[in-house]
Amino acid sequence: MKRKQAIQTLVGGLLASPVVAVQASVKEDAFQNEFKQAWKRSQEYTLAIFNQMPEEHLNFKPMPEMFSFRMQFVHCMIYTTAQLASRVGVTDPYETTQGWNQRSKADVAGELTRFYAWVQQTVAGLKPEQLSKMEDFVGEAITGRQLCYALENHIIHHRGQGIVYLRLKGITPEGYFGW
Repeated sequence: MKRKQAIQTLVGGLLASPVVAVQASVKEDAFQNEFKQAWKRSQEYTLAIFNQMPEEHLNFKPMPEMFSFRMQFVHCMIYTTAQLASRVGVTDPYETTQGWNQRSKADVAGELTRFYAWVQQTVAGLKPEQLSKMEDFVGEAITGRQLCYALENHIIHHRGQGIVYLRLKGITPEGYFGW
């Protein structure tokens, strides 16, 4: 490579670096805005499903080895916050499953609301490098953005089980909210 070409390549790379950084930042802002909308809808639907089960049936489980209806949702809070907190270095607000079976329906619903707010605030505060950092998750390397989607997918799985529990109790679940 000739000296002139080398200098042009070097200067071009230096000039392009801030543009790439700005593009990455815009990409992360777009993800965080999209996630905020999706997370809000997830909260609304999760609470709609949770609140349909009468309080006297919160500990219902179709088989002894299964989670109760209540614990389907508690598990989502505990698992999601543990995954997120440990990866981004913040305090996990839900470290234990102790005592959840004695909590009232209103208390668990309130915790679900606080949980969704905590996740939203935590994700909104993530830096671009945290969202693009590769981490191990269930034997695969994924980005922080992909982790957020995986955690929501986990909630969808357990919320779906909650829907089945409602049907087993003769309750027609609220229709899907969509995006």
